[in-house]
Amino acid sequence: MFFDYRFWRYLVSPHELAAQLQTSTMHSYRKRVVAVFLLGVLLFATREIWGMNTEKLTALLSTMTIVDYTIARYVSLFGILLWAILYMAFHYWGVAYILHRITSIPFKQLLPLQLLATGLLLIEKLLVFLVFALQGETTSVSFLSFGPLANTFLDNWYIIYFLNQLTVTGAAIVGIQYRFIRSYPSENDWYRMLPVLIGLHVAMALITAAVGFIPVEEWFHSLVGRGVGE
Repeated sequence: MFFDYRFWRYLVSPHELAAQLQTSTMHSYRKRVVAVFLLGVLLFATREIWGMNTEKLTALLSTMTIVDYTIARYVSLFGILLWAILYMAFHYWGVAYILHRITSIPFKQLLPLQLLATGLLLIEKLLVFLVFALQGETTSVSFLSFGPLANTFLDNWYIIYFLNQLTVTGAAIVGIQYRFIRSYPSENDWYRMLPVLIGLHVAMALITAAVGFIPVEEWFHSLVGRGVGE
């Protein structure tokens, strides 16, 4: 038997997707993968062109020519496109592989699940971007996370960035993954998977928060300032 992969349907019914994968063959799946990746790259590029998270590049205008600044913006755009591909590839293939290692579910059957998760993460970024664009300004924390609340009473930016990674979307993804995994008869201890999935997302949040402290902007300023300005 065959079935069509429908993003919105299985986003709210991941258990149905799990059941279909165990008994039938998918149609129209590769088109969805290509569409999600293309739309993701377009989203990241639009945010970069609009100026989201590029405020530190503006300082280059006072020390460099318009041509140098334009080159810097192109380099920044290239970097964000590369990051977009890596970001989506990790959540699609990387997390699927991790789940495969901690469950008995075949790797290929976890990919449709992670396409749902990747798409949901992109929808979250789109919503945040739309709000920022309407307001005409950005913040370092997302209104869909615990970041804004933590920012009101905490001074430790690592903890703030960590809590900023714990979003409503992340909770929804844990729920989707949990409902999907427990639908497999081979997962007899599925009730233990919920704390494992939560722990996995917390670990990724801790790593992401730490990556945020890497002085990429300073390295970029040093590289561009010396290479182009001299």
